[in-house]
Amino acid sequence: MASAIFIKKLREEATCSICLELMTEPVSINCGHSYCHLCIVGFTGNQSADTSSPGTFHCPQCRKPFQSGSLRPNKQLRGMIQTFKEMNQSMCNEHGEQLHLFCENDGQLLCWCCERSPQHKGHFTATVEDACPGYREKLQKAVTKLKFTESIYMQLKLDTTQKISSWEKKIKHEEERIHSEFTNLHTFLHQEEEFYMHRLEKEKEQKLSRLQDNVAYLDNKLEELKNGILELDKKCQCSARNFLQGLSYQSRNTRGCFFGTAYCEQCL
Repeated sequence: MASAIFIKKLREEATCSICLELMTEPVSINCGHSYCHLCIVGFTGNQSADTSSPGTFHCPQCRKPFQSGSLRPNKQLRGMIQTFKEMNQSMCNEHGEQLHLFCENDGQLLCWCCERSPQHKGHFTATVEDACPGYREKLQKAVTKLKFTESIYMQLKLDTTQKISSWEKKIKHEEERIHSEFTNLHTFLHQEEEFYMHRLEKEKEQKLSRLQDNVAYLDNKLEELKNGILELDKKCQCSARNFLQGLSYQSRNTRGCFFGTAYCEQCL
């Protein structure tokens, strides 16, 4: 029980009076009181400094003045707090005694007072030294099993990664093949287009040439017809004597035309 009182007293000394928790990075001020570094800095930031002495504040516990720049780390207190934390882990919070027993039923560390309490009455307990090897062996087996499972998953991951790489290469090869085939197809279609366009152009030229020849021929025939029509109109304007005089048998052409021209219906 004396150890519990000692631990309680030690905790009180190591507790910051501002945050009421174990000090973190403890610093001391002029009066000797110590606080968490962040707590005392926050305290000075929220308080008004002494107007008669700039930068001077009052201790939260004893109200003695101190300078904001006089904070100094308390290394001894910091070491004591670290020791207290380590020691506190092996001490019973309820009874303040050493946790040297292990309850198999509850899986809990006990002190000799906890073992005799009604809560653990009839439970199987063993010293920490005796209980540890068995649980350590179980833990080691679990670790071995987990490592084996880990190796399986690592191999599966490796296989999957290789499949992904293989699949990406296959897809890239297929993309290149499709691109090459369509490039060749585009080239072929372009060549076919040029061939058919050339053939069509040649056919167009030949057809136009024949049609233009026909047009020229018809223009020539039309010119001949115009001349014949003018000649016949001119004969029609002649006097009866002159008109009939030109129809003598001597003036017949080789076709037997009485008009002496090749533009009558008989000659045409």
